[in-house]
Amino acid sequence: MNSFLISSSACGRTLVLAYKTKFVIVQLNNEGEYSALSQGSGCQQPGEEITAILCLPLFVPSTRLTQNYVMCGYNTGWIRVFSENGVLLTEQQLEITPVLTIKIRTPPPISKITNQKSLHEDEDITILFKENRVVSIDGQSLWMVLRVCDGQRESGIDASRMHTAFTYKKWELQQQDEVNDIVSLGPSPTYSQIPFIDHSNTISTSTTSMSKMATSRYIGVGAHPMLTYYATSESTRPLMSAASMASYVVSRVASPVFSFAKSWWGSSNSQENQNRSGPPTPFVPQMRRPPSHIEPATPIPATLSVNDSYRKINHIAICPPSRSAQHHALAATADGLGRVILWDIVEGEMIRMWKGVRDAVCGWVEAFEHELYGLEKPKSSPPKVLLFLIIYSSKRGFLKVFQMRHGKQVGAYHVGSGWQLVPCCREPLGSSMVSVERRRKSSSQQSEYGGLSNCMLVSPDGEVRKVKIILKETKPFNDELDTKQQTDSKE
Repeated sequence: MNSFLISSSACGRTLVLAYKTKFVIVQLNNEGEYSALSQGSGCQQPGEEITAILCLPLFVPSTRLTQNYVMCGYNTGWIRVFSENGVLLTEQQLEITPVLTIKIRTPPPISKITNQKSLHEDEDITILFKENRVVSIDGQSLWMVLRVCDGQRESGIDASRMHTAFTYKKWELQQQDEVNDIVSLGPSPTYSQIPFIDHSNTISTSTTSMSKMATSRYIGVGAHPMLTYYATSESTRPLMSAASMASYVVSRVASPVFSFAKSWWGSSNSQENQNRSGPPTPFVPQMRRPPSHIEPATPIPATLSVNDSYRKINHIAICPPSRSAQHHALAATADGLGRVILWDIVEGEMIRMWKGVRDAVCGWVEAFEHELYGLEKPKSSPPKVLLFLIIYSSKRGFLKVFQMRHGKQVGAYHVGSGWQLVPCCREPLGSSMVSVERRRKSSSQQSEYGGLSNCMLVSPDGEVRKVKIILKETKPFNDELDTKQQTDSKE
């Protein structure tokens, strides 16, 4: 299992595993075991292999439920998206170099949002390619494309007849010799403070705002320098218009799956939809084809660099968002020297460093304070959420848990070497287009989304465990690794 790529849904009910030319989707059944749901490949050229994978959840307004998709990145630079049945829905070659990582950024769960708060959220999918190229796919346009493709497939029409393209921007990270991982911070909040670039290649402690209107913000990790903030306020034109495509779909597609579209966004009232006579006739729109050539990348400015010529950072894990998709406070990085560094990403400062954790992978687990301590749930405000950093050293087989942000260790366990720490996906794509009330109703319908961040552990022989924070009755605050049979399985 060490050589498998693994991606998980929010609570681990669905796992996607990929190895070289094939991926498999498994789901947790009523017996507490994972069973295969479907499989696929997408490899169309000799030597083509899957190099990155993402379990991609989509919110479906008509049912208020979530549907899982699979996004695969290949060593040929192709991106392909499949349904949970393994059917190819859309594809596009964005680069000629291999895909290194695919990450999703969506709004926080409804439990962190007040009833009165008016949200102006966004969401995106960030794809890192070799040779320091980054593609940021607009989440709302991708949501629309996938709903179009899957709707036609459900209507019995071959999705391969359709030509769809999503909105994206492509950036080139010229300030680093090597970029191994990246996270998207989204547009700047109105009161965001981003440190200025420090030309001495040391940590800048300046909190002066670079720009309160940055349209894109990223943190890239790698080598020379090992960590760099990127931000731009330029209104670079997307390579395709999401708004025009969405309006085109709503006006042209007469398919049952889009019967909700106009009433959902207020284009028409529900009475007009009720007065329709007979079922609509499926129609395949002649949408514009994806570009046949690869668009050039636009250089994005660096705003802060932290350099250690002997250190190369391999991974970065950003903490869950607090009150919006643009608000993240902490990040953890793992480097080639066996160190894990905790960062304050607002101030651009190191908070703590842990040594002796070679081949480390980091994840985040959250817990409600009132549930942990058996208190009454607050009624007038969102419940307080406690944040924990999970560090697993695959080489030594140790898993350690630290309460944030002061880094107090609350647990250490020897689980064995060769396991994979798999961060679970957060909110589904499309959450930014849904009102707080509708999201709250959806989370109350036994959906695995709408909860807090968590992680899964997958053993070399396929056993799956969930990391859960609990309070010991007779001892000071601590945590345990939940090993209940309901989350254990053999694949």
